[in-house]
Amino acid sequence: MRLLILTLLIIWSGLTAIGYLFVRPDTSGNDAVIAAYFAIADDPGHPKVEAVLIDFAESLAARTDLPPLPPEGLAGIPTLPPQARQLYYNAFREFYDARSERPLAQTPTLVWTTDDNPARPVQSALFRQWHLRNYGEPVDILTDPSNRDITKAIVQSVAGSGPDIIEAYGPVQLNQIVDAGFAFDITEIAEARGFATNTVFPAAVSSIARPDPETGELRQFAYPCNVGYTVLFYHKDLFRRAGVTEPSGPWSLDDLVRRSLELADAGVVKRPFIFVNFSPWDITLPLGIDFFNEDGTASEFNQPEAIAALQTYLDIVYRHKITPSPAEAASKATSGGANMNADAQSASASAFFLNRDAAMVIDGRWQYVNLANKNMEIIRPAMDRRIAALAQDDSAAARTEAALLREARRKLSANVLNVLTDDEFDAMEQALTPDDRARMLNIGIAHVPTITGTPYYKAGARIAIVNRESRHRDMAVRFLEFLASPEYNNQINAWFDSISGVPAFCLGPEGISGPPRPLPGLEEMDSPIFVEAMQKYAHPETLSPFIGRNRLGMLVAPFLERLENNGISASECAAAIERVINDQITQNLRRDASLRAEWERRVGAPFDPSVDLRTQVEAARASRQDSPATTGAVR
Repeated sequence: MRLLILTLLIIWSGLTAIGYLFVRPDTSGNDAVIAAYFAIADDPGHPKVEAVLIDFAESLAARTDLPPLPPEGLAGIPTLPPQARQLYYNAFREFYDARSERPLAQTPTLVWTTDDNPARPVQSALFRQWHLRNYGEPVDILTDPSNRDITKAIVQSVAGSGPDIIEAYGPVQLNQIVDAGFAFDITEIAEARGFATNTVFPAAVSSIARPDPETGELRQFAYPCNVGYTVLFYHKDLFRRAGVTEPSGPWSLDDLVRRSLELADAGVVKRPFIFVNFSPWDITLPLGIDFFNEDGTASEFNQPEAIAALQTYLDIVYRHKITPSPAEAASKATSGGANMNADAQSASASAFFLNRDAAMVIDGRWQYVNLANKNMEIIRPAMDRRIAALAQDDSAAARTEAALLREARRKLSANVLNVLTDDEFDAMEQALTPDDRARMLNIGIAHVPTITGTPYYKAGARIAIVNRESRHRDMAVRFLEFLASPEYNNQINAWFDSISGVPAFCLGPEGISGPPRPLPGLEEMDSPIFVEAMQKYAHPETLSPFIGRNRLGMLVAPFLERLENNGISASECAAAIERVINDQITQNLRRDASLRAEWERRVGAPFDPSVDLRTQVEAARASRQDSPATTGAVR
């Protein structure tokens, strides 16, 4: 079996290498790079680029075989009809190749393993423009969604055909790539160029850097593409109709229960679908209790506070019945209540909320597009209705308003993220009647309630890592520098791709601001709470060198799933979680002498495989004069 797996791996690596070398998308035309030149024609930034554009513009005076330039000059070329645009692109390529040592067809091309989010082509275009402005030379970039899995990226790198930029998520995947030897250390470069660890949200630092195992010095290997976490969304109209106070500021799970029952009593939403996408996974964290203690040497999860927290979850689901059990959520989803399948609980929860079947949901800012498309089902007919009415009025004001509405409708129908002018936005808003507004989603944003009443968010970052074996390593490092730029971060915030990882671009007095402005009813999708959650209440993921995070999840998940289905008590769940974690760490320490040495260094006592792990840790702690008063895992 091992031989078969190895053979398949070699074949896969070989095919991947062939694909990267010979079957990549054809970039010989480099139209995207040429488009970048024209896109910055009015503000080229770098003297070399400015000289190229000036000389090209002068060369056009002698050309009679090209269509007239648009009024905007070179900057308007990308907006020309395809045939005319291609003629100018060909002319620029001919001009550039005649004067340059390296023709455009040989422009270095970076490969970035990322998802197929519609924002990625926009970000790639911004990088090409940014690189021209800041470095004066062209570079191209291709996204590779098919090889986003970091295991594939590592295998490809071993075969010598890996991507230039590897996308990963959080400290676990960062460590995997660093440990595999393919993450380029950017510490000194990032410090010199202004994208070091002190430029990102504190909770994101562990996603991009880690201490050197020998010196303890923090070494940086990545930079955030964005940060990921979830807050609370609620339907403002349901709260107002029920006369229930809307959540504001930090609030507790006791507050949640009380207000949820008031919503149910008022008849605006049916139990148990009041508060959705709630799970027991993080419920103990605000108490300072993670799955293992603060130095990762053992699990101390089985304690009264953790048991009480898990019981709170059970009470919310099975006693108060304000959030659905997995079986109830699946039943509603399959019966059409969520218009989707039951194999994705969080997606079903989002659909419940979108259809007003739930009053509150825990979700991310990336849901804006779905919410906006839902409101467009009302906004678009309202604009159509107003345009039809204006057709009966031949005044100049009516014609102007109708033109504004048609342009707003065109933009929003193409993409709800398209930017409207202030006049277009005002015309769109004025087309909405009170009845339209009453039928639209009106979303509020609040902190997720916790047991203590103090918000707690476990946050990580989607990150980019430079492949140490990249043939274009210097340019790949520049891409990470680009991730710290205003161009990139403003685009992340404007497209509601969660929020950027750089607080400097998020800390406006009114929260995150566009363009685009959120559609009516969705104004709070720019709420300061998104930034406050990350700045004040976010915490990085806790790791232990003695047990892998993936393995930890595999061990813990069955017991939390049984708890969610009311198949195990809170005390049984806490005891089982602690037991399986400590058993696994014990096995790992028995097998690995280097792990055992590190564990003994942290604990300050020799490892005894015959004694319960927690007992050993607590005994060593008690023997130290600086022993803490409690055994809780304070983060």
